[in-house]
Parts: sequence; structure tokens; C-alpha cells
Amino acid sequence: MQQMCALDYEPMERQRLDRMALLRDLLIHAYRETDLYRAKLDERGIEPIQVAYPNVFVQVPITSKGDLRDEFPGRQLARSHRHGWLRYSNTSGSTGHPLMLIQDVDDISHKYASILRSRHMLSVDPMGSQARITPNECQPCGPTGSQVRWTDAMRPKNRKQANLFAFLERQVINPWFHRRHMLKPFWDGNKATLPVDFEAVFDRLDRIQPEILTLYPLYALLMARYLERSGRKPPRIGGILEFSGGLTTPNMHEYIGRQFRVRTAQSSGGCEFARYASSCLSDPTRMHLAEGYCYVEAVRPDGTLCNPGELGNIIATSLHSWAMPVIRLEPGDVGRIIEDRCECGRRSRRLEHGGRLQALIKNSDGRWVTGADIWDRLLFVPGLSLFQLHQSSQKKYVLRLTTEPQKRIDMTSLEEALHDVLGSKATVQFDHVSHLVTESSGKLQLVKSTTFEQFRAGASSQRQEVPIN
Repeated sequence: MQQMCALDYEPMERQRLDRMALLRDLLIHAYRETDLYRAKLDERGIEPIQVAYPNVFVQVPITSKGDLRDEFPGRQLARSHRHGWLRYSNTSGSTGHPLMLIQDVDDISHKYASILRSRHMLSVDPMGSQARITPNECQPCGPTGSQVRWTDAMRPKNRKQANLFAFLERQVINPWFHRRHMLKPFWDGNKATLPVDFEAVFDRLDRIQPEILTLYPLYALLMARYLERSGRKPPRIGGILEFSGGLTTPNMHEYIGRQFRVRTAQSSGGCEFARYASSCLSDPTRMHLAEGYCYVEAVRPDGTLCNPGELGNIIATSLHSWAMPVIRLEPGDVGRIIEDRCECGRRSRRLEHGGRLQALIKNSDGRWVTGADIWDRLLFVPGLSLFQLHQSSQKKYVLRLTTEPQKRIDMTSLEEALHDVLGSKATVQFDHVSHLVTESSGKLQLVKSTTFEQFRAGASSQRQEVPIN
């Protein structure tokens, strides 16, 4: 953690040189030891030793999640690590099937350090008490993806390294040792977004009084609305309210922070990368990249690097995943990389998150509109609680709506917001419903696009200039 935090203040050129050196060593290792990356680099005729600059590294083929699943773990696991200490885990499967991951001890250490770095940046005790309310979390598992029971690590015939890591990790996150409290998610699996017992949630938080409250952004928004309409005193949070597991817009930061009477922060990452970006106190909406931990690129549909501030498809490389290298993975997000120096004094590049790739739409006027743009406009229409916007085509949409208790949706404001984000030629079918249905991961996907594939890296062999809303 201390190394990551110190690097944030180094000149940007020094940070670039350090991460490119790590990238080159990782690429050489992956080429020598994994069938997956040897095949990918040979296909493009790339010599790993020659990759020393971003405009050369961008020629390395992008890794899909399918690449990491195909013939797992034979093609992905480095040969020199097959008999070492390994931790198996799986992702939540927010946008498809869960992904199996393998980490060695050094990789695990860096992943946890990235989490501690995010808290250090916010001037809270990295080891302070935490309450967490999210739909899902990366979990340790057996080598086949099976759930690991605590007793598995105790049986002599089952003393496999993966089981032992799972057992020990569960002790680390045990509230008795780490003061970490996992609260029940509002929605779990493919279920309706039925009314939530907010009083019970706030009563539990009042008893815990956490230093850090980590929660899913939509949960925070619903809780903030309840605080406003009920007049209930917000729970006592000693340090920070931290958003995790989803998108947070500028309006959400301002509104939620005001209702909870606490500072808000944002982080970005996933099971593959822990937290590769986290915000500071100076600007909660733009996140500092952990340059010595993960290399993040924003690329255009033609595969070239975006200019600073230009919207692109996010591509990420874990710099310390040597047991199972994760190189140029498309995690499914869009955003802008900002190189302007932050007021906090850190010189690392920053990420302005635009939401999920599957929520990016090309609207009826031919402009790309991010999930962040749509969330920021529609979620603050008076009377509207939650929504799901389904794109049928570039000009046709279906909008499912739920209404806040004892209120009516301001349809004039809603139609103005839709005109701004969907364009002048869009037609929208309204569907007022009592509830929405979550994904299998327990998350609620608010925007579903049919045009996002055009924005993916490799979707176009020629550079296209598309206006951004």
C-alpha cells in the first residue's frame, strides 16, 4: 500500500516508465509460460521484448472473458506456478457466466493493497471498521468453482492449497478480527425489486457505527430518498461512504452525501483487478489510477488509443497477475482518462467512469450516450424511483418505470430528459410497473443497449469520429 501511495506523487513520465517495465516483464513471462498468450502474440507477430511504449503495447490483442474461460485452466495458468500456493475465486457474473480466476500470493497481496490504498487516499483508517451492502462479492472457491466449506480445510484428505486460502481468507474478513460486517443485499438473484425494510437496515448501521460504509450506488440512492421523506436521522458513519459495484454520477454523489451528511467516494475495479482506480477528497467523481498495480487504457473502435478526455472502451492489465496473467482484458466499461493534475497533488492519471459498455447507446441523432449520462438525467426526474431503458433500435426504446411512494412522475420533466439523451428522432414506449427484475448477479441493469457492439475495440478497422453527448 505504501508503495502504491508513494507512486501517485511521482511525475507522470516516471509512472509511465515504471509500468511499462512491469508490462514488458509480464508479457515475456506470459509468452513463455501460457498457451493463451503465446498464441495471441504469435498471431500478431509481436515480440514481447519489444513492447516498451503504450503505442506498441496497444498492438497486443485484446483478451476477452471467453479467452479466460476457454479450456480453463490449461491455457491460462503459468507452468511455473502450477505447483505453487494458489487461490481460486470466481466473479459475480454480472454480465454473463461467472469467470474463474487464479492468484498467487504476490497477486493477492497487491489486490488487498489496492483496497487499502483507496482508503488511505480518503484519510480514513485503512483497517477501520466497515459495513458492506452489495449484491455480490468475489468469493474464494475450489479449483472447479465449487463452494468451499470451512471444514474442507481441516480434513487431511482435502488439504489443498485453494481450500486453505479460502479458509484463511474467511477468517481475515471475520468481524471478530477485522471489524467487517456484511449486511444482507436488498436483492439477490433474479428477483423483483420489492419494497425494502429501510428501518431495519438503518437500525443495524446505528449499532455498527462503521468507519467506512461500502454499498451499491443504487442502494445508497434509495436509502437517501428514504432519509429525505421519513426525516430519519442518518446513521453515524465515522469516515466515508464508499460506492462499490456500480456506477455513481455527479448528481448522485451530491444528493447522497447531503442526505447521509457524510463524504462520498468512488472506486472502480472488479474481481480481476480489485481496485485499479479510486477517488480522492478533492474530486469524488474522478478516480486516480493505481499505475503501479494495473495499466488502464481507453481505446477507440479501431483499436487505437484515445486522446486524454476522449470516451473509449476501457482495457485493463493486471501488472502482478503472474500465476494467471490478465493482459489487455475488456472488463466491459467505458470512460475517459484524464491527465490534468488533480488539486490533491497526486500526478497519476484519472478515470472518469461512463458506466457499463452494455449501457452505451448510439442515440437517434447518431451520438454516443453513456449510462452515466442517462442515469444522471432520469434518476432525478421528480417522482421517478427506478427505471429500465431497453433499446430496440437506434430510434426505438421501451422505458419501464416505478414510482416513488405517494408521488406521481413529472412526465414533462421525463420527456425533456429523454429528448436530451435519446435524441430528437427517438420514440419511447412507456410501461409503468410495480417493480423491476434484477440480473442473476442481484444487480439492477438500468440501461440495455443494442448498439454498443459498434463501440467495442475491433468493431471498426477505420477510425470513426462519432459525436459524444
